[in-house]
Amino acid sequence: MITLARLVEAAKPDLVPFWPIPLPRVELTGVHVSELEDPTVFLYGGELLLTVGLQLGGLNGDARADAARNYVRRLVDGGVAALGLGLGSGHAMVPDELRAACVESGLPLLTVSRESPFLAVSRAYWELVRQGGEAELTALLGLQVALTRAAADEDAEPEIVRELSRALGTWVAYLPEGEGPPSSAASGGELPAGLLAELAREAARLRTARRGATGNIQLASGTASLYPVSDGPAMSGYLALGRSGQLAAAERHLFLTASTLLAARAAGQRRAAAERRRAEGMLAALVLEGHDDAARLLATQMGSEPLPETAFVAVLPDAEQMAAQPLPAGLVLERSGVLFVLQAASGPYPQLPKGARGAWGGPMPLRRLHEIAAQAAEVAKSAPPGQLIRVGHGLDLPADKWVDELVAHPGHLLETVRAYLAHRGQWEAAGRELGVHRNSVRYRIAQARELLGVDLDDPDVAAQLWLALRGRTQAPRNEAPRKE
Repeated sequence: MITLARLVEAAKPDLVPFWPIPLPRVELTGVHVSELEDPTVFLYGGELLLTVGLQLGGLNGDARADAARNYVRRLVDGGVAALGLGLGSGHAMVPDELRAACVESGLPLLTVSRESPFLAVSRAYWELVRQGGEAELTALLGLQVALTRAAADEDAEPEIVRELSRALGTWVAYLPEGEGPPSSAASGGELPAGLLAELAREAARLRTARRGATGNIQLASGTASLYPVSDGPAMSGYLALGRSGQLAAAERHLFLTASTLLAARAAGQRRAAAERRRAEGMLAALVLEGHDDAARLLATQMGSEPLPETAFVAVLPDAEQMAAQPLPAGLVLERSGVLFVLQAASGPYPQLPKGARGAWGGPMPLRRLHEIAAQAAEVAKSAPPGQLIRVGHGLDLPADKWVDELVAHPGHLLETVRAYLAHRGQWEAAGRELGVHRNSVRYRIAQARELLGVDLDDPDVAAQLWLALRGRTQAPRNEAPRKE
Protein backbone atom coordinates (compact mmCIF):
# COMPACT_ATOMS: atom_id res chain seq x y z
CA MET A 1 0.00 0.00 0.00
CA ILE A 2 1.35 3.43 -1.01
CA THR A 3 0.48 5.90 1.72
CA LEU A 4 0.95 9.63 1.83
CA ALA A 5 3.71 9.19 4.41
CA ARG A 6 5.59 6.75 2.13
CA LEU A 7 5.37 9.15 -0.80
CA VAL A 8 6.65 12.07 1.33
CA GLU A 9 9.61 9.93 2.41
CA ALA A 10 10.34 8.83 -1.17
CA ALA A 11 9.95 12.35 -2.67
CA LYS A 12 12.24 14.20 -0.21
CA PRO A 13 13.02 17.12 -0.44
CA ASP A 14 10.57 17.87 -3.28
CA LEU A 15 7.38 17.19 -1.28
CA VAL A 16 7.04 18.62 2.27
CA PRO A 17 4.08 18.36 4.68
CA PHE A 18 2.60 21.73 5.65
CA TRP A 19 -0.42 20.55 7.68
CA PRO A 20 -1.07 18.34 9.58
CA ILE A 21 1.94 16.68 11.15
CA PRO A 22 2.09 13.69 11.63
CA LEU A 23 0.43 12.69 8.37
CA PRO A 24 -2.66 10.46 8.53
CA ARG A 25 -2.45 6.91 7.16
CA VAL A 26 -4.04 7.70 3.80
CA GLU A 27 -3.67 5.35 0.84
CA LEU A 28 -2.96 7.08 -2.47
CA THR A 29 -4.40 5.94 -5.79
CA GLY A 30 -2.37 8.35 -7.92
CA VAL A 31 -0.84 11.81 -8.41
CA HIS A 32 -2.78 14.34 -10.53
CA VAL A 33 -1.97 17.92 -11.65
CA SER A 34 -4.79 20.40 -12.34
CA GLU A 35 -5.53 24.14 -12.12
CA LEU A 36 -9.28 23.72 -12.64
CA GLU A 37 -11.65 25.15 -10.06
CA ASP A 38 -13.34 21.71 -9.93
CA PRO A 39 -10.89 18.97 -10.99
CA THR A 40 -12.89 16.19 -9.31
CA VAL A 41 -14.77 15.34 -12.55
CA PHE A 42 -11.46 13.91 -13.81
CA LEU A 43 -10.57 12.03 -10.62
CA TYR A 44 -11.56 8.64 -9.16
CA GLY A 45 -10.76 9.51 -5.54
CA GLY A 46 -7.73 8.88 -3.35
CA GLU A 47 -5.32 11.06 -5.38
CA LEU A 48 -2.72 13.61 -4.32
CA LEU A 49 -3.74 16.73 -6.26
CA LEU A 50 -0.91 19.11 -7.25
CA THR A 51 -1.68 22.76 -8.12
CA VAL A 52 0.03 26.18 -8.17
CA GLY A 53 -3.16 27.80 -6.79
CA LEU A 54 -4.36 29.80 -9.81
CA GLN A 55 -7.91 29.36 -8.42
CA LEU A 56 -7.08 31.90 -5.71
CA GLY A 57 -5.13 34.30 -7.90
CA GLY A 58 -6.32 37.91 -7.99
CA LEU A 59 -8.54 37.48 -4.95
CA ASN A 60 -8.19 39.14 -1.56
CA GLY A 61 -9.93 39.23 1.80
CA ASP A 62 -13.32 37.53 2.13
CA ALA A 63 -13.42 36.61 -1.55
CA ARG A 64 -10.18 34.64 -1.26
CA ALA A 65 -11.40 32.95 1.96
CA ASP A 66 -14.71 31.92 0.34
CA ALA A 67 -12.93 30.67 -2.79
CA ALA A 68 -10.50 28.63 -0.69
CA ARG A 69 -13.29 27.07 1.39
CA ASN A 70 -15.37 26.18 -1.68
CA TYR A 71 -12.35 24.77 -3.51
CA VAL A 72 -11.24 22.60 -0.58
CA ARG A 73 -14.83 21.42 0.05
CA ARG A 74 -15.11 20.26 -3.58
CA LEU A 75 -11.86 18.33 -3.26
CA VAL A 76 -12.98 16.61 -0.04
CA ASP A 77 -16.40 15.75 -1.50
CA GLY A 78 -14.62 14.30 -4.56
CA GLY A 79 -12.50 12.01 -2.41
CA VAL A 80 -9.13 13.75 -2.96
CA ALA A 81 -6.65 12.33 -0.43
CA ALA A 82 -4.34 15.35 -0.10
CA LEU A 83 -3.49 18.72 -1.68
CA GLY A 84 0.03 19.76 -2.77
CA LEU A 85 0.68 23.45 -3.48
CA GLY A 86 3.58 24.32 -5.78
CA LEU A 87 5.34 27.44 -4.50
CA GLY A 88 6.82 30.05 -6.77
CA SER A 89 4.63 30.31 -9.85
CA GLY A 90 1.39 31.45 -8.19
CA HIS A 91 2.18 31.88 -4.51
CA ALA A 92 5.49 32.46 -2.77
CA MET A 93 4.03 30.97 0.39
CA VAL A 94 0.91 29.11 1.46
CA PRO A 95 -2.05 31.53 1.66
CA ASP A 96 -3.55 31.71 5.14
CA GLU A 97 -7.02 31.24 3.68
CA LEU A 98 -6.03 27.96 2.02
CA ARG A 99 -4.35 26.69 5.18
CA ALA A 100 -7.47 27.56 7.24
CA ALA A 101 -9.78 25.83 4.76
CA CYS A 102 -7.66 22.65 4.83
CA VAL A 103 -7.58 22.65 8.65
CA GLU A 104 -11.37 23.13 8.75
CA SER A 105 -12.03 20.28 6.26
CA GLY A 106 -9.30 17.93 7.54
CA LEU A 107 -7.55 17.81 4.13
CA PRO A 108 -3.76 17.14 4.39
CA LEU A 109 -1.82 20.04 2.85
CA LEU A 110 1.72 19.73 1.44
CA THR A 111 4.05 21.99 -0.51
CA VAL A 112 6.34 21.48 -3.48
CA SER A 113 9.40 23.72 -3.35
CA ARG A 114 10.11 26.37 -5.99
CA GLU A 115 13.04 24.40 -7.40
CA SER A 116 11.14 21.10 -7.69
CA PRO A 117 8.97 20.22 -10.69
CA PHE A 118 5.69 18.38 -10.18
CA LEU A 119 7.15 15.63 -12.34
CA ALA A 120 9.57 14.73 -9.52
CA VAL A 121 6.64 13.91 -7.24
CA SER A 122 4.90 11.86 -9.96
CA ARG A 123 8.11 9.91 -10.62
CA ALA A 124 8.49 9.13 -6.91
CA TYR A 125 4.93 7.80 -6.80
CA TRP A 126 5.32 5.52 -9.83
CA GLU A 127 8.65 4.23 -8.54
CA LEU A 128 6.83 3.11 -5.38
CA VAL A 129 4.18 1.46 -7.56
CA ARG A 130 6.87 -0.40 -9.46
CA GLN A 131 8.60 -1.55 -6.29
CA GLY A 132 5.31 -2.63 -4.77
CA GLY A 133 4.38 -4.57 -7.89
CA GLU A 134 7.70 -6.38 -7.91
CA ALA A 135 7.40 -7.20 -4.20
CA GLU A 136 3.83 -8.43 -4.65
CA LEU A 137 4.85 -10.50 -7.67
CA THR A 138 7.77 -12.03 -5.76
CA ALA A 139 5.53 -12.89 -2.81
CA LEU A 140 2.86 -14.28 -5.17
CA LEU A 141 5.35 -16.47 -6.97
CA GLY A 142 6.69 -17.77 -3.66
CA LEU A 143 3.18 -18.68 -2.47
CA GLN A 144 2.34 -20.33 -5.79
CA VAL A 145 5.53 -22.39 -5.58
CA ALA A 146 4.53 -23.46 -2.05
CA LEU A 147 1.08 -24.53 -3.32
CA THR A 148 2.60 -26.46 -6.22
CA ARG A 149 5.03 -28.25 -3.91
CA ALA A 150 2.14 -29.13 -1.61
CA ALA A 151 0.31 -30.69 -4.57
CA ALA A 152 3.22 -33.10 -5.09
CA ASP A 153 2.73 -34.66 -1.64
CA GLU A 154 1.01 -38.01 -1.38
CA ASP A 155 -1.59 -36.47 0.93
CA ALA A 156 -1.82 -33.29 -1.13
CA GLU A 157 -5.30 -31.92 -0.35
CA PRO A 158 -4.64 -31.03 3.33
CA GLU A 159 -1.27 -29.47 2.39
CA ILE A 160 -2.82 -27.30 -0.34
CA VAL A 161 -5.53 -26.16 2.05
CA ARG A 162 -2.96 -25.32 4.74
CA GLU A 163 -0.84 -23.25 2.35
CA LEU A 164 -3.88 -21.35 1.03
CA SER A 165 -5.09 -20.66 4.58
CA ARG A 166 -1.66 -19.31 5.54
CA ALA A 167 -1.55 -17.08 2.44
CA LEU A 168 -5.07 -15.65 2.82
CA GLY A 169 -4.95 -15.33 6.61
CA THR A 170 -8.28 -17.05 7.20
CA TRP A 171 -9.68 -20.54 7.58
CA VAL A 172 -10.04 -22.63 4.43
CA ALA A 173 -11.91 -25.91 3.93
CA TYR A 174 -12.13 -28.25 0.94
CA LEU A 175 -15.16 -30.55 0.61
CA PRO A 176 -14.53 -33.09 -2.16
CA GLU A 177 -17.24 -34.83 -4.12
CA GLY A 178 -18.08 -38.39 -3.14
CA GLU A 179 -16.99 -40.01 0.08
CA GLY A 180 -13.53 -38.42 0.41
CA PRO A 181 -12.79 -36.75 3.76
CA PRO A 182 -12.84 -32.92 3.93
CA SER A 183 -9.60 -30.98 4.45
CA SER A 184 -9.46 -27.83 6.55
CA ALA A 185 -7.02 -25.40 8.12
CA ALA A 186 -7.24 -22.20 10.17
CA SER A 187 -4.59 -19.49 10.03
CA GLY A 188 -3.36 -18.87 13.56
CA GLY A 189 -6.14 -20.72 15.36
CA GLU A 190 -8.70 -23.51 15.34
CA LEU A 191 -11.72 -23.99 13.15
CA PRO A 192 -15.02 -22.80 14.65
CA ALA A 193 -17.00 -25.62 16.26
CA GLY A 194 -19.39 -27.38 13.88
CA LEU A 195 -18.01 -25.56 10.85
CA LEU A 196 -17.45 -28.58 8.59
CA ALA A 197 -20.97 -29.90 9.21
CA GLU A 198 -22.44 -26.49 8.29
CA LEU A 199 -20.32 -26.30 5.15
CA ALA A 200 -21.35 -29.82 4.10
CA ARG A 201 -25.03 -28.85 4.38
CA GLU A 202 -24.50 -25.65 2.39
CA ALA A 203 -22.52 -27.48 -0.30
CA ALA A 204 -25.33 -30.04 -0.65
CA ARG A 205 -27.85 -27.20 -0.96
CA LEU A 206 -25.80 -25.47 -3.67
CA ARG A 207 -25.47 -28.73 -5.61
CA THR A 208 -29.24 -29.12 -5.51
CA ALA A 209 -29.82 -25.47 -6.50
CA ARG A 210 -27.74 -25.70 -9.67
CA ARG A 211 -24.49 -27.24 -10.78
CA GLY A 212 -21.46 -25.06 -10.05
CA ALA A 213 -23.35 -22.54 -7.92
CA THR A 214 -21.31 -20.12 -5.79
CA GLY A 215 -22.62 -18.68 -2.58
CA ASN A 216 -21.82 -16.24 0.19
CA ILE A 217 -23.29 -17.82 3.28
CA GLN A 218 -23.96 -16.75 6.84
CA LEU A 219 -22.73 -19.36 9.30
CA ALA A 220 -23.01 -19.47 13.06
CA SER A 221 -19.32 -18.46 13.20
CA GLY A 222 -19.65 -15.60 10.69
CA THR A 223 -19.74 -14.95 6.95
CA ALA A 224 -18.03 -17.30 4.50
CA SER A 225 -17.84 -18.03 0.77
CA LEU A 226 -18.23 -21.32 -1.09
CA TYR A 227 -16.64 -21.71 -4.52
CA PRO A 228 -17.09 -24.73 -6.85
CA VAL A 229 -13.94 -26.62 -7.82
CA SER A 230 -14.18 -28.14 -11.29
CA ASP A 231 -11.90 -29.40 -14.03
CA GLY A 232 -14.53 -28.93 -16.73
CA PRO A 233 -17.32 -31.50 -17.03
CA ALA A 234 -16.85 -32.98 -13.56
CA MET A 235 -17.32 -31.28 -10.20
CA SER A 236 -14.42 -31.95 -7.82
CA GLY A 237 -15.98 -30.35 -4.74
CA TYR A 238 -16.25 -26.98 -2.98
CA LEU A 239 -13.57 -24.70 -1.58
CA ALA A 240 -14.72 -22.55 1.35
CA LEU A 241 -13.10 -19.39 2.76
CA GLY A 242 -13.76 -17.75 6.09
CA ARG A 243 -14.82 -14.42 4.61
CA SER A 244 -17.03 -13.02 1.87
CA GLY A 245 -16.70 -10.36 -0.82
CA GLN A 246 -14.21 -9.82 -3.60
CA LEU A 247 -10.67 -11.17 -3.29
CA ALA A 248 -7.74 -8.90 -4.11
CA ALA A 249 -5.91 -9.56 -7.37
CA ALA A 250 -3.05 -11.50 -5.76
CA GLU A 251 -5.50 -13.47 -3.61
CA ARG A 252 -7.51 -14.40 -6.70
CA HIS A 253 -4.34 -15.75 -8.32
CA LEU A 254 -3.61 -17.88 -5.27
CA PHE A 255 -7.18 -19.10 -5.01
CA LEU A 256 -7.28 -20.07 -8.70
CA THR A 257 -3.94 -21.86 -8.34
CA ALA A 258 -5.19 -23.86 -5.35
CA SER A 259 -8.51 -24.59 -7.07
CA THR A 260 -6.75 -25.78 -10.22
CA LEU A 261 -4.40 -28.03 -8.23
CA LEU A 262 -7.29 -29.57 -6.27
CA ALA A 263 -9.29 -30.14 -9.46
CA ALA A 264 -6.26 -31.72 -11.15
CA ARG A 265 -5.76 -34.02 -8.15
CA ALA A 266 -9.42 -35.06 -8.27
CA ALA A 267 -9.26 -35.66 -12.02
CA GLY A 268 -6.12 -37.78 -11.58
CA GLN A 269 -7.79 -39.81 -8.85
CA ARG A 270 -10.84 -40.39 -11.09
CA ARG A 271 -8.60 -41.56 -13.93
CA ALA A 272 -6.67 -43.85 -11.59
CA ALA A 273 -9.93 -45.27 -10.21
CA ALA A 274 -11.23 -45.85 -13.75
CA GLU A 275 -8.00 -47.63 -14.72
CA ARG A 276 -8.21 -49.74 -11.57
CA ARG A 277 -11.83 -50.67 -12.33
CA ARG A 278 -10.88 -51.69 -15.88
CA ALA A 279 -8.04 -53.84 -14.56
CA GLU A 280 -10.29 -55.43 -11.94
CA GLY A 281 -12.89 -56.04 -14.64
CA MET A 282 -10.30 -58.04 -16.61
CA LEU A 283 -9.61 -60.19 -13.54
CA ALA A 284 -13.33 -60.74 -12.96
CA ALA A 285 -13.86 -61.67 -16.62
CA LEU A 286 -11.15 -64.32 -16.43
CA VAL A 287 -12.65 -65.83 -13.25
CA LEU A 288 -16.17 -65.87 -14.74
CA GLU A 289 -14.83 -67.69 -17.79
CA GLY A 290 -13.24 -70.35 -15.59
CA HIS A 291 -9.64 -69.12 -15.95
CA ASP A 292 -8.91 -68.47 -12.29
CA ASP A 293 -5.23 -69.47 -12.65
CA ALA A 294 -4.75 -66.85 -15.37
CA ALA A 295 -6.57 -64.29 -13.18
CA ARG A 296 -4.23 -64.98 -10.24
CA LEU A 297 -1.17 -64.66 -12.48
CA LEU A 298 -2.43 -61.37 -13.96
CA ALA A 299 -3.21 -60.00 -10.47
CA THR A 300 0.37 -60.73 -9.44
CA GLN A 301 1.75 -59.02 -12.55
CA MET A 302 -0.46 -55.98 -11.91
CA GLY A 303 0.59 -55.72 -8.26
CA SER A 304 -3.03 -56.16 -7.12
CA GLU A 305 -4.14 -57.85 -3.92
CA PRO A 306 -4.03 -61.67 -4.14
CA LEU A 307 -7.35 -63.14 -5.24
CA PRO A 308 -9.33 -64.95 -2.50
CA GLU A 309 -9.67 -68.72 -2.22
CA THR A 310 -13.44 -68.56 -1.72
CA ALA A 311 -15.78 -65.85 -2.94
CA PHE A 312 -19.32 -64.76 -3.75
CA VAL A 313 -20.60 -63.80 -7.17
CA ALA A 314 -23.40 -61.25 -7.50
CA VAL A 315 -25.20 -60.05 -10.63
CA LEU A 316 -26.89 -56.62 -10.49
CA PRO A 317 -28.81 -55.81 -13.70
CA ASP A 318 -29.39 -52.10 -12.98
CA ALA A 319 -25.85 -50.78 -13.53
CA GLU A 320 -27.04 -47.42 -14.87
CA GLN A 321 -29.24 -46.74 -11.84
CA MET A 322 -26.38 -47.69 -9.50
CA ALA A 323 -23.90 -45.34 -11.17
CA ALA A 324 -24.57 -42.65 -8.56
CA GLN A 325 -23.72 -45.03 -5.68
CA PRO A 326 -20.26 -46.13 -4.58
CA LEU A 327 -19.16 -49.31 -6.31
CA PRO A 328 -19.47 -52.52 -4.26
CA ALA A 329 -16.30 -53.95 -2.74
CA GLY A 330 -14.42 -56.59 -4.74
CA LEU A 331 -13.85 -57.09 -8.46
CA VAL A 332 -16.51 -55.41 -10.61
CA LEU A 333 -17.17 -56.10 -14.29
CA GLU A 334 -19.82 -54.31 -16.35
CA ARG A 335 -21.29 -56.07 -19.37
CA SER A 336 -24.16 -54.54 -21.34
CA GLY A 337 -25.50 -52.58 -18.38
CA VAL A 338 -25.16 -55.48 -15.92
CA LEU A 339 -22.69 -55.50 -13.01
CA PHE A 340 -20.92 -58.73 -12.08
CA VAL A 341 -19.38 -58.49 -8.61
CA LEU A 342 -16.84 -60.94 -7.15
CA GLN A 343 -16.31 -60.56 -3.41
CA ALA A 344 -14.07 -62.39 -0.97
CA ALA A 345 -16.13 -64.57 1.41
CA SER A 346 -15.41 -62.73 4.64
CA GLY A 347 -18.88 -63.48 6.06
CA PRO A 348 -22.05 -65.47 5.35
CA TYR A 349 -23.39 -62.86 2.88
CA PRO A 350 -21.85 -60.52 0.30
CA GLN A 351 -21.76 -56.80 1.06
CA LEU A 352 -23.98 -55.26 -1.61
CA PRO A 353 -25.58 -51.79 -1.92
CA LYS A 354 -28.78 -51.34 0.02
CA GLY A 355 -31.85 -51.55 -2.19
CA ALA A 356 -29.97 -53.26 -5.03
CA ARG A 357 -31.83 -55.74 -7.25
CA GLY A 358 -30.28 -58.96 -8.53
CA ALA A 359 -29.02 -62.40 -7.59
CA TRP A 360 -25.99 -63.86 -5.87
CA GLY A 361 -24.37 -67.19 -5.15
CA GLY A 362 -21.66 -68.68 -2.99
CA PRO A 363 -19.48 -68.74 -1.09
CA MET A 364 -17.63 -71.11 -3.37
CA PRO A 365 -14.03 -71.82 -4.34
CA LEU A 366 -12.88 -69.21 -6.84
CA ARG A 367 -12.31 -71.87 -9.49
CA ARG A 368 -16.02 -72.82 -9.38
CA LEU A 369 -17.69 -69.42 -9.39
CA HIS A 370 -18.23 -69.63 -13.13
CA GLU A 371 -20.55 -72.60 -12.51
CA ILE A 372 -23.26 -70.41 -10.97
CA ALA A 373 -22.54 -67.07 -12.67
CA ALA A 374 -24.84 -67.82 -15.64
CA GLN A 375 -27.63 -68.98 -13.32
CA ALA A 376 -27.28 -65.84 -11.19
CA ALA A 377 -27.43 -63.66 -14.32
CA GLU A 378 -30.63 -65.39 -15.46
CA VAL A 379 -32.35 -65.09 -12.07
CA ALA A 380 -31.25 -61.45 -11.68
CA LYS A 381 -33.26 -60.42 -14.76
CA SER A 382 -36.56 -61.23 -13.06
CA ALA A 383 -35.64 -60.25 -9.49
CA PRO A 384 -38.24 -57.91 -7.92
CA PRO A 385 -37.18 -54.31 -7.17
CA GLY A 386 -34.94 -54.07 -4.13
CA GLN A 387 -34.61 -57.86 -3.77
CA LEU A 388 -31.44 -59.96 -3.92
CA ILE A 389 -32.11 -63.65 -4.61
CA ARG A 390 -29.64 -66.34 -3.66
CA VAL A 391 -28.88 -69.06 -6.21
CA GLY A 392 -26.69 -72.15 -6.14
CA HIS A 393 -25.67 -74.19 -3.13
CA GLY A 394 -22.50 -72.45 -2.03
CA LEU A 395 -20.41 -74.03 0.68
CA ASP A 396 -22.92 -73.98 3.53
CA LEU A 397 -26.45 -72.68 3.20
CA PRO A 398 -27.78 -71.27 6.52
CA ALA A 399 -31.02 -73.28 6.45
CA ASP A 400 -31.51 -73.23 10.21
CA LYS A 401 -31.21 -69.45 10.20
CA TRP A 402 -33.85 -69.29 7.47
CA VAL A 403 -36.22 -71.38 9.58
CA ASP A 404 -35.66 -69.05 12.55
CA GLU A 405 -36.59 -66.08 10.38
CA LEU A 406 -39.75 -67.84 9.15
CA VAL A 407 -40.75 -68.70 12.74
CA ALA A 408 -40.30 -65.08 13.83
CA HIS A 409 -42.44 -63.72 11.00
CA PRO A 410 -46.11 -63.16 11.95
CA GLY A 411 -47.54 -63.98 8.52
CA HIS A 412 -47.89 -67.84 8.74
CA LEU A 413 -44.84 -68.15 6.50
CA LEU A 414 -43.40 -71.25 8.21
CA GLU A 415 -46.39 -73.57 7.53
CA THR A 416 -46.86 -72.06 4.05
CA VAL A 417 -43.24 -72.72 3.03
CA ARG A 418 -43.46 -76.23 4.51
CA ALA A 419 -46.58 -77.01 2.47
CA TYR A 420 -45.15 -75.40 -0.67
CA LEU A 421 -42.01 -77.51 -0.51
CA ALA A 422 -43.92 -80.67 0.44
CA HIS A 423 -46.06 -80.32 -2.70
CA ARG A 424 -43.04 -79.46 -4.90
CA GLY A 425 -44.17 -75.93 -5.63
CA GLN A 426 -47.79 -76.73 -6.50
CA TRP A 427 -49.92 -73.70 -5.51
CA GLU A 428 -53.29 -75.54 -5.56
CA ALA A 429 -52.12 -78.51 -3.51
CA ALA A 430 -50.40 -76.31 -0.92
CA GLY A 431 -53.52 -74.12 -0.68
CA ARG A 432 -55.80 -77.14 -0.09
CA GLU A 433 -53.57 -78.36 2.74
CA LEU A 434 -53.53 -74.92 4.36
CA GLY A 435 -57.19 -74.19 3.67
CA VAL A 436 -56.45 -70.94 1.79
CA HIS A 437 -56.70 -69.76 -1.79
CA ARG A 438 -53.73 -70.40 -4.10
CA ASN A 439 -53.21 -66.62 -4.47
CA SER A 440 -52.64 -66.43 -0.72
CA VAL A 441 -49.97 -69.10 -1.10
CA ARG A 442 -48.35 -67.08 -3.91
CA TYR A 443 -48.35 -63.94 -1.76
CA ARG A 444 -46.85 -65.71 1.27
CA ILE A 445 -44.14 -67.42 -0.81
CA ALA A 446 -43.21 -64.05 -2.32
CA GLN A 447 -42.91 -62.70 1.24
CA ALA A 448 -40.70 -65.64 2.21
CA ARG A 449 -38.43 -65.12 -0.81
CA GLU A 450 -38.01 -61.44 0.07
CA LEU A 451 -37.43 -62.22 3.74
CA LEU A 452 -34.81 -64.91 3.13
CA GLY A 453 -33.30 -63.47 -0.05
CA VAL A 454 -33.27 -66.87 -1.79
CA ASP A 455 -35.08 -68.60 -4.62
CA LEU A 456 -37.26 -71.33 -3.06
CA ASP A 457 -37.39 -73.12 -6.41
CA ASP A 458 -33.61 -73.60 -6.39
CA PRO A 459 -33.12 -77.37 -5.77
CA ASP A 460 -30.23 -76.86 -3.35
CA VAL A 461 -32.12 -74.21 -1.38
CA ALA A 462 -35.32 -76.26 -1.34
CA ALA A 463 -33.54 -79.47 -0.25
CA GLN A 464 -31.64 -77.94 2.67
CA LEU A 465 -34.59 -75.84 3.80
CA TRP A 466 -36.88 -78.92 3.72
CA LEU A 467 -34.46 -80.89 5.87
CA ALA A 468 -34.26 -78.02 8.36
CA LEU A 469 -38.05 -77.68 8.46
CA ARG A 470 -38.54 -81.39 9.18
CA GLY A 471 -36.75 -80.91 12.47
CA ARG A 472 -39.16 -78.19 13.59
CA THR A 473 -42.58 -78.63 15.22
CA GLN A 474 -45.48 -77.67 12.99
CA ALA A 475 -48.31 -75.40 14.13
CA PRO A 476 -50.75 -77.06 16.57
CA ARG A 477 -53.43 -79.12 14.84
CA ASN A 478 -56.24 -77.41 16.74
CA GLU A 479 -55.16 -73.99 15.41
CA ALA A 480 -57.52 -73.16 12.61
CA PRO A 481 -55.82 -71.90 9.45
CA ARG A 482 -56.32 -68.22 8.72
CA LYS A 483 -58.59 -67.47 5.78
CA GLU A 484 -57.25 -64.88 3.35
